[in-house]
Amino acid sequence: MEKYRFSVRITVTLLTLLPITSIAQSTAHKAGEGHQSVPPNTLSQKETKQGFTLLFDGNSLDNFKGAEKTTIPEGCWLVNDGQIICTSRDSRPEGARGSIVTKKQYSNFDFRLEYKMDIDYQGNVNSGIKYFAYPGTELGLEYQLYDHDKDINGPHNLADLYDLLPAKGRPAKPRGHWNTIRIVAQGNTVQHWLNNRKVLEFARGSERFRAAVAKSKFRNRERFGEAKQGHILLQDHGGGIAFRNLKIKVLNP
Repeated sequence: MEKYRFSVRITVTLLTLLPITSIAQSTAHKAGEGHQSVPPNTLSQKETKQGFTLLFDGNSLDNFKGAEKTTIPEGCWLVNDGQIICTSRDSRPEGARGSIVTKKQYSNFDFRLEYKMDIDYQGNVNSGIKYFAYPGTELGLEYQLYDHDKDINGPHNLADLYDLLPAKGRPAKPRGHWNTIRIVAQGNTVQHWLNNRKVLEFARGSERFRAAVAKSKFRNRERFGEAKQGHILLQDHGGGIAFRNLKIKVLNP
């Protein structure tokens, strides 16, 4: 009799736990829905359906060229381990320099990428992502890349619109870690994002924008930053930075 009661207790206990386990598994499954992990430099099914295309496949710079010439500047950029690496100046041929730009020009877009700063780089890492870049030049609106924990005068810090408008907050990870950037341009409205947080929004050609240009180093360039389209540029400023997961979606005006 005691043995029978013991069996009943075990059976009841198991039956009681089964619904809880099923609910937990169901909840975990639902929580994971919509979060698709894919290898670097590839598109998820969701991104493909949304219309994103890759600008870098992890192996070549076929979608890029030199900002001021048709070829990639010698010794300044290399592809290694699925990353676009801007080499340090002391490792280059003498006098080698030069940024790279997308071969295509864009006007309305949602551009995303990741960057990582080299923990062994001596001095401050200084780079940038320029957009609406003028053909044949390194001139354009710039999402500034800089050591987030360093003080620097003017709107020259991480995520700022370089020399024009400051970002609000810099939720960056330290050197050696990947950070996510998103630049959205639609019509005249532009947004800067850093690690899934919008840190700046402005309108090209607005009173606020033109007032900032008038006080900047770009004041002598007519209608600076108001071009209808332009290249996207990865800036060479002496190295210490790597990029990956470059993808873009063309938007309606």
